[in-house]
Amino acid sequence: MPTDRGRYEVVSVSLPRDLVKRANALIPKARRSRAIANMLTAFLDSISRKQLEREYVAYYTQRSAREAQEERDLLSEWEPSDEEAWAILEEEELSGRRKAG
Repeated sequence: MPTDRGRYEVVSVSLPRDLVKRANALIPKARRSRAIANMLTAFLDSISRKQLEREYVAYYTQRSAREAQEERDLLSEWEPSDEEAWAILEEEELSGRRKAG
């Protein structure tokens, strides 16, 4: 039976004492690594989202007026389908066939 040991790496970090005291008071010892991993994951994900946002802004600012109009035309063609899909999802949620969130 394989273990999870190969999936983890022990690291040493330096943190301000007051931060460690606050964390120790609120986070059970057995969950500290998980809490730190979750916070670091959230932080890195936010950086990735910000980078993607910057890339979208760069793309949309460099495209031509013709490209922008073609995209608007394409989006307007799909609008009725999008509305229908949202209506189906909302109906499923209201009827309890689909759990929200």
